[in-house]
Amino acid sequence: MSDESGDSEAFVGKITQKAILFGPDEDVLVTRVDDHWEPPGGAYEFDETMIGGLRRELREELDLDARVGPPVDAGYGGWIDGTTGNPMVTLVYRCVTEETDVVLNEEHDDYEWIDPETAADRLSESFGPRIATAVERAAALGDDGPFEHVRDPYADAEASTEEILDALAEARASDPPDLDG
Repeated sequence: MSDESGDSEAFVGKITQKAILFGPDEDVLVTRVDDHWEPPGGAYEFDETMIGGLRRELREELDLDARVGPPVDAGYGGWIDGTTGNPMVTLVYRCVTEETDVVLNEEHDDYEWIDPETAADRLSESFGPRIATAVERAAALGDDGPFEHVRDPYADAEASTEEILDALAEARASDPPDLDG
């Protein structure tokens, strides 16, 4: 952004991270907030890693430990900052957990473990086709390489950059042409 003088302004905003969270039976966890369903997650906090921040949110909101895998979507404006009313940058990751017993904090009213297709349908009612596509991408990736779900965000990756870029290109090739519908 620039002002009338042409000087650039720094982006000031928030990042939220959401998890397409798969349980041990390959069901996806969705949470209800007020009158709509959404994937669990929350705002990134200064001075934490992206993976560490999402894992913190899942522990705080659901009392679940999860491994964070690859991002399956990124967008702007899907979630709104409750304090400022400004749109947020949203990163959506494929995550997995071996736990199914959820303890909700005060931010959520209900939860459900459902199959990926039902999760995509239910989430798209509130957030449109992008989130449905994110669920479909996450389901298609499965636990197969080259992505490794990590607990340690600084662990060395065994996949080459070329393998990762090839897998991302393959996932994007299956996307419909207009995700913003």
